[in-house]
Amino acid sequence: MEPYKRYRHLYEDQKWMSKPRAFGKYGPARPKAIFFDVDNTLVDRESAVVRYFEDLMTRFSDVFPEHRRAEDLATLQKFDERGERDREAFCADVTTTFLKELKAKEFWLDFQSKVSSFVVGDPKLAAWLDTLARRQPVQVVSNGFSGTQRWKLLTAGLYHSVPDGFYSSEVGAEKPDPAIFKAALKHVNREPFEVLHIGDDPVRDIVGATQMGFATCWVSHGREWPVALPPPTFTVERITSRHESVAEVITKWT
Repeated sequence: MEPYKRYRHLYEDQKWMSKPRAFGKYGPARPKAIFFDVDNTLVDRESAVVRYFEDLMTRFSDVFPEHRRAEDLATLQKFDERGERDREAFCADVTTTFLKELKAKEFWLDFQSKVSSFVVGDPKLAAWLDTLARRQPVQVVSNGFSGTQRWKLLTAGLYHSVPDGFYSSEVGAEKPDPAIFKAALKHVNREPFEVLHIGDDPVRDIVGATQMGFATCWVSHGREWPVALPPPTFTVERITSRHESVAEVITKWT
């Protein structure tokens, strides 16, 4: 099947697209592509994980007494570290500290199979992403297991706008490794300077994409940018429930 699939006919290169011109009735000055991370970028992973942990504490109420659940939730979130921590270490801490009757692998299977169902979609974001994907190539570039990430996008109502995607479990390389970015770049047939990559991780997303020559947009969630790292091209606080901010960035960049 052709790589652009659903929207290829809408942004396939035309003769006029190879000629620099101002934005006008014939389209943008140059062809572009936009790459998105999934967790805490297109999808509010943190809220989904909190809901999963709350469900977990209800299911294992003997381990998580009600009077201590707020404290235990904070501990579980600390173990998870926004999904950035090694998954084996995360599962080992949860089962050693709380779920001693489970093996780490059993907890991981529970987490992986259930967390996507706690994702809550943003209809306005879904409509905007669908419109964006009709105008230019839009791809997902994400670390993690592809099945889980795709299920999150499906639950959020976003999957049909980004049905392909480049996931570390399939590509065999994790951000910030250039290989995963190169695979997506080859797919959309664009030059690096024509790409905007949007993500929440300073190193995996922003440093990785910057090293490729992409423009970047950091989703900060209110965090301060690490001063030791080269800054992103743009910064927005969040996308879920507030997609207008990244829409404005894309308009400015275009």
